[in-house]
Amino acid sequence: MFEKIFKNNEKWVAEKRSTDPEYFEKLSRGQHPEYLYIGCSDSRVTAEDLMGVQPGEVFIHRNIANMVISIDMNIMSVLNYAVRHLKVKQIIVCGHYSCGGVKAAMQSEDMGILNPWLRNIRDVYRLHKEELNGIQEEEKRYNRLIELKCRSNVLI
Repeated sequence: MFEKIFKNNEKWVAEKRSTDPEYFEKLSRGQHPEYLYIGCSDSRVTAEDLMGVQPGEVFIHRNIANMVISIDMNIMSVLNYAVRHLKVKQIIVCGHYSCGGVKAAMQSEDMGILNPWLRNIRDVYRLHKEELNGIQEEEKRYNRLIELKCRSNVLI
């Protein structure tokens, strides 16, 4: 697997240099993105592909279930750096359906080290328990929790 990754990287470097010999030199001059994108760590799509942007155009942070939690030093450091040093103009928090982190939070089982992280999603469930429990179809209930969790990121 690593051989494939390194071979793909070599191919990518060659393609970039063939279309723009100064591509990497230009990137090395620094970044000035207008956006900070906070998204899920989900491996099915990259933030750049999702937005149709190139390297250097968006500062990106990803974590399980695209959480923004005020006591998480990682996200707070990213926000601080993006706003104070990179001077980003917009912050995008992007969630998605079929999120494994949200699905894990819906389970009553012990998730070990993930428990403190998932607690925030479980709190959203608790706050909207009546509405969510009224949804009979599990997939619809799950999707509604995803929507409520995404909306709650500004409150967490």
